[in-house]
Amino acid sequence: MSKKQEIAIGIALQTQVLKACPLHNQLYFDDDGFAEDENMARAFAVAIELVRQHAPYAQEFHHNAHELTDLLSYTISAAPTSCPECSSPRYSADQEGRRSRALAAV
Repeated sequence: MSKKQEIAIGIALQTQVLKACPLHNQLYFDDDGFAEDENMARAFAVAIELVRQHAPYAQEFHHNAHELTDLLSYTISAAPTSCPECSSPRYSADQEGRRSRALAAV
């Protein structure tokens, strides 16, 4: 994974547009209506701010906020809408029991 991709994923996670499955550490797009639009707007605002105000990010993206927002948009659109491991048909009843207990502990 490139440094640019790491930055885009970090922004998406920080703004809660992407989430990580607590069991499988797989990224997915959290499609939950109103919050989605709000989180997306926040993600793009963070991306633009990073490129404008922080030298390492500005250099990485050649002072071009569009390069980062385009990558962020691509990264989000490429993510599945749920954890691929949780929705897998190979997911056993034993794993489901562990998943339920883990979620209940949260």
